Amino acid sequence: MPVPGADGNPDTFTELLSRLGEFPLLTFTGDQKSALALDDLQCAGAGWARLAWDGLTALQEYAEAAVRGEAGGDFKQWCEHTPDGCHRFPPRKAVRGESRTVHSHTKWKRERMLPVPECVDASRRAFMGAHLRIGGGRTAPRLHYLDDCSGSGRIYVGYIGLHLTNTRTN
Repeated sequence: MPVPGADGNPDTFTELLSRLGEFPLLTFTGDQKSALALDDLQCAGAGWARLAWDGLTALQEYAEAAVRGEAGGDFKQWCEHTPDGCHRFPPRKAVRGESRTVHSHTKWKRERMLPVPECVDASRRAFMGAHLRIGGGRTAPRLHYLDDCSGSGRIYVGYIGLHLTNTRTN
């Protein structure tokens, strides 16, 4: 079992995935392989795992407020105006949605149609354009999620891994 970093946060995606149960209002619906592959890329993986953990922590706190009707907007707004005592996540790393180009490109849009429970969508898939930037450079890892706090009272994380296809990746 990996040993957490000195601050108690995971240093690897292997550990991060094993600890997702610490976030009761977040559900990971994606394929673990794409997240685990980040551990093998480079030493930056530890930084990526920590930033992803920071994002998940902030998403959990946002979800807690959102289900009570106290979030004051979406997750991006939460990051821009994080309440005192809550975990901060950099607003520039929280993205509301994908570009019009991604939406209109069938293959790229399909990549972002990620698994959700049937109670969210009868097709068991939903477009997850909202994402967190958890790394940069050529690999540019991302964490894609669907905020369903106003419906099922949860946030669904459908993807953690390398940047999905867009105009800059192909």
